[in-house]
Amino acid sequence: MDFRYSAEQEEFRASLRGFLRDRAPSARVREVASADGHDRRLWQRLCAELELPALHTPAEYGGVGATLVETAIAFGELGRALTPIPYVATTFAIEAILRMGDEEQRKSLLTDLLCGDRIGALAAGRPGDIDPTTATVRAQCHGDVPMLTGECAPVLHGQVADLFVVPAAANGAVVWHVLAADAPGVTVVRLPSFDITRPVAKLQLDQAPAEALTAGPPDAGQRLLDVARALLAAEMLGGAEACLQLAVTYAKSRKQFDRSIGSFQAIKHSCADMMIEIDATRAAVMFAAMCAANGHELDVAAPLAKAQAADTYVLCTGAAIQVHGGIAFTWEHDLQLYFRRAKTTEALFGSSAYHRALLAQRAGL
Repeated sequence: MDFRYSAEQEEFRASLRGFLRDRAPSARVREVASADGHDRRLWQRLCAELELPALHTPAEYGGVGATLVETAIAFGELGRALTPIPYVATTFAIEAILRMGDEEQRKSLLTDLLCGDRIGALAAGRPGDIDPTTATVRAQCHGDVPMLTGECAPVLHGQVADLFVVPAAANGAVVWHVLAADAPGVTVVRLPSFDITRPVAKLQLDQAPAEALTAGPPDAGQRLLDVARALLAAEMLGGAEACLQLAVTYAKSRKQFDRSIGSFQAIKHSCADMMIEIDATRAAVMFAAMCAANGHELDVAAPLAKAQAADTYVLCTGAAIQVHGGIAFTWEHDLQLYFRRAKTTEALFGSSAYHRALLAQRAGL
């Protein structure tokens, strides 16, 4: 495994970072977050000009034909900028259809998702959602049509989604389904979100007609969640890097006793600790992204990267707040937005303790 990004991948990263710096500055993020958390103009431009949702989708389905490494790079840059768009939700829905849909479903469902005309959402944010004994949605067939009943939360950007991918218990197993947001029996309720840049919703289903995704292997659902863990780790890494950058910039400019506070040993140690954790996390995220792209060792790399990145992000937000002092706790400062994102993303698909236990179980420890 060549443990480096290629020149083309680095160029893509730089291009996306510059685009977001110009089109999604902090003021715009706050403006959108105070509304519904979805920047529609930016989303359409990212879909049309950079083709972000289509990055790792094969060309035969209308995608770019890149790999999950490029998608992880996009996650990192969007996490760095806290971009308020439904990229995470839509990417996970696309991945589910690619892994578990048949040829007809892929061709019919992916087209509008890849170009941004429709927004997808994965209605599974907890480990118990894919366990038939704890799943909160049940499926019963009426003729040839599965009907879903139950509710699930949190659903990222669920209030703007046009299509949901939902795991439902049926006959002692979990089967993944696709259903439209405007189908009968579907109710979407927006929930309060600690992360104001990424709204969440509750999906309520009452005999809602759906379409089963049954073309994937038995472990396709678990593989889907592992890809999601690896990509979320990349997003958290981007956020942690932004926190370090904010802390270093402030430490250079803020003066006490006629000297920059960055010259004080305690501030140096705090920034060094952040940098060390970020370097370790970057290696874990790169490894997980490459494993997701080539299909090997992802069962170990994904929970490792998710746990490492979550702990690093929380550490970096806390340390950066300490470097800034009281100003960082105010509404006007961006660090409180990163802290909110760190704490909410840490809990997705299970806590860091859960992921370390999962890693130990899969490694046979």
